[in-house]
Amino acid sequence: MATSREPLTRDRIVDAAVRLIEREGVEAVSMRRLAAELGAGTMSLYNHVPNKALLVDLAAERIMADAQPYHVDSDDWRDHIRAHARAVRALARRHPRAFVMLATRRLSTEAGFRTIEGALRNFDRAGFRGPVAVGMMRAMVSYLLGTLMREVATSPELGGIALSPYEGVDASGFPLSAEVLDELGTFNHDQEFEFGLELLIAGLERYQS
Repeated sequence: MATSREPLTRDRIVDAAVRLIEREGVEAVSMRRLAAELGAGTMSLYNHVPNKALLVDLAAERIMADAQPYHVDSDDWRDHIRAHARAVRALARRHPRAFVMLATRRLSTEAGFRTIEGALRNFDRAGFRGPVAVGMMRAMVSYLLGTLMREVATSPELGGIALSPYEGVDASGFPLSAEVLDELGTFNHDQEFEFGLELLIAGLERYQS
């Protein structure tokens, strides 16, 4: 635990919030809890961060800033979209508890707009601009958040819970489900992420025609 001799700054408070979120989730964040983590008085935190809502926003921005830039040795827009999506997945795996928080924050700082700008640039490469590009970006974000939140939730190595296999399904009542029961009861996150990504790209290709 940090000592009270260290100067209290906004950066230290945000860093402590990020560490707490990574250990216990965003619901664990409170000014009182962070004050204890920092060895400071609760009211002293308010001199640097006026409320918990702003603190969580700042923590989300700090995590988004950890998104690694990607390089693609290709002019093909499909390769850029694949690389961008994989970079988002890598961020989710580095910050599994905190990634869920990003789904509920509107990031309006440089870190947030860097991601938005990169996505829109990729759609621009494919010939999509304006409202159409925004709609496509939101569809991509919905896919990424959904599949990555499921990956985090069902990956023990990321703090998730391994699901038990299905048992005792009535094949006469649910014949199609019974045929793929083994597949329904297991996850191959690498394969499923790439499969869904290719479906989205195929949809974008169709939209071009």
